[in-house]
Amino acid sequence: MDTNLRAQKPWLGPVLMCVASLFFAILDTGTKYLAGHYPLLQIVWVRYMAQTVAIVLIFMPRIGRQLFVAHRYPIQLFRGLCLCSSSVFVIHGLARLPLAEATAIVFLAPVIVTMLSGLLLKEKARTMDWVAVASGFAGVLIIARPGGGLLTWAILFPMGSAMCNAFYQIVTRSTRSSEHAATSNFYTGLVGVLALAPWGASDWMPMPAGDFLLLLGIGGIAAIGHLTITYALLHAPAAALGAYSYSQILWATLLGWAAFQAIPDAMAWLGILVIALGGILLSVPQVRQIGASMWRLRPRRR
Repeated sequence: MDTNLRAQKPWLGPVLMCVASLFFAILDTGTKYLAGHYPLLQIVWVRYMAQTVAIVLIFMPRIGRQLFVAHRYPIQLFRGLCLCSSSVFVIHGLARLPLAEATAIVFLAPVIVTMLSGLLLKEKARTMDWVAVASGFAGVLIIARPGGGLLTWAILFPMGSAMCNAFYQIVTRSTRSSEHAATSNFYTGLVGVLALAPWGASDWMPMPAGDFLLLLGIGGIAAIGHLTITYALLHAPAAALGAYSYSQILWATLLGWAAFQAIPDAMAWLGILVIALGGILLSVPQVRQIGASMWRLRPRRR
């Protein structure tokens, strides 16, 4: 897409990120449903297979064998293992915790990135960044409050997912790879398929056609979600889009109510809002830039 055309649509990046967040909320909802009936690693394994096949079907006709050409295979391997571990942790969390609360805790990843970036990337954090970190962890404590029913060992699963996702983001930020975004998505899926094959195959439980199609569908949705984020990044920087990714918590809450009749109580809502506030604080300067760009491009009266 032409650079000038992208510059004239600063609103498109946030819109696409909200759409991608909806896709990922649908993915988690379908995963949570299937987790109540089938081995968890079987679900993740088949999902990664479907995601990888979807990437091949979409991009092979466009870029051919270039899809498989990576310039940093060790980095692709590590990134894939980080995201695969995050997926394994999150499905264990979704199987044991309400959808909205588990999703909110997973969104600690951006604040963990802020904490670790100073140590690993030597980036200097602002005072507002540390306020966001404190806000994120305070939100988790509110959600997992004593007597609230969520202060169990199961809460370690979404927190583990957030940690793995944070390392995935840090590795992505610290490298400058020249391969196509589809190549990274392909190898991320392929690493998941290969890493989970021993457990996915050994624990295999036959599935009715409807459930198997649902599983393939959520794998395709995962691929489309990642591609939507890729296109969102053509219109806005990643730091600016972080705030809009928190719309996934809203989607997860609505889908959790529709699919499982699960509605967060007042304290859980407070914790969710505090976590979201922490993440949004990290993106305030970039969101202001998007707002300024949209203001400059507004239709002018004559």
